[in-house]
Amino acid sequence: MKNIKFNGFRRDVEDFFAKSGIRERKKLSHHPFLVFLEDKNEISVEIVDSPRALLEGYPDDTKVAGQWEGRWSSDFFQFTVGEFKKFIKKNPAETYHVV
Repeated sequence: MKNIKFNGFRRDVEDFFAKSGIRERKKLSHHPFLVFLEDKNEISVEIVDSPRALLEGYPDDTKVAGQWEGRWSSDFFQFTVGEFKKFIKKNPAETYHVV
């Protein structure tokens, strides 16, 4: 299996999960997730624009890149589907959360 390296991507994902708005939107039109699927001979990248589709459609060890738009620049984050699921379990949804 190939090793995916995310150079320059942030790993402090707690704020990304909590403050980026990904739990409040059904569809992430402007900043979808990039999902990296590894096969023994290749790596494919899928664009996923729904947090629910990400959580329900991919194994926990799936590598994901997300973008948080800032005022003057954007930050890019790397995480796994499992890390996102753990955050949601630890921080239950409120009434306005989609996921």
